[in-house]
Amino acid sequence: MPININDLYYTYGANTPFEYQALKGITLDIHDGDYVAIVGKTGSGKSSLIQHLNAILLPTSGSIQVNDFTITSEDKKTSYKPLRKVVGVVFQFSEYQLFEESILKDVMFGPLNFGVEEEQAKALAKKYLGLVNIDADMFDKSPFHLSGGQKRRVAIAGILAMEPDIIVLDEPTAGLDPQGIIEIMGIINQINKEYNKTIVLVTHDMDVVYDYAKEVVLLNDGHLIYRKDVVDFFNTKDINKYNIEIPKLVDFYNHLVGEKITEKISFEDLISKIEGKMKDGPVK
Repeated sequence: MPININDLYYTYGANTPFEYQALKGITLDIHDGDYVAIVGKTGSGKSSLIQHLNAILLPTSGSIQVNDFTITSEDKKTSYKPLRKVVGVVFQFSEYQLFEESILKDVMFGPLNFGVEEEQAKALAKKYLGLVNIDADMFDKSPFHLSGGQKRRVAIAGILAMEPDIIVLDEPTAGLDPQGIIEIMGIINQINKEYNKTIVLVTHDMDVVYDYAKEVVLLNDGHLIYRKDVVDFFNTKDINKYNIEIPKLVDFYNHLVGEKITEKISFEDLISKIEGKMKDGPVK
């Protein structure tokens, strides 16, 4: 079990006039190879939660167990560098964190920082740049000359090159066009399926959640409301009160076919279902 969150509370600005309780008794297990989307309206606690996974934030109370690491409120003097090799975090607009003079050097930075020899760091960088579809003839170019989507892919390669077991992504599709979203999410999906990496995804895009995640965790006002299989989640009657939009494909299916989905469907599945209904009469 890579992640065990037990009765986690977190308060910003404790004992000040600006005190704000962001997390309120979160208990959650995330297992090896899981692909979990964490959703909820702005201010629900999503970013606060994921920043505990590699000890950017430390609990006000409660604990987080990540593999052999235990994170509690008492650990302020502990070095969490080894943990941050296990849990890689791709922040929102991660391309703004690029800083080296070349793409290759930028991706090498993480492994070098963890003590990997230069030649091995270079090999890791090349491997993961290839995985995110950055061509070798671009390796010596400045990352600042890339498109937004390419920069995002380079930033992801920089995290992958440290070879973490768990990859946390905060709004990885923010600001991307539809093709950029497909490219980024395809890479993340490949990492989960082929490399068995645990994926924790924070996003407001319910189409992305439906298309890629296996399970959904809903937060509201710092509380964990429920965790469900992605199909069950979007069949839940009361999710609209949490400002959760139904994915377009699911919404089309519900209206055009007139029944709830019972398993994940694709656009092709929807067309096939409609054609089957049409044989029985006009689709209303």
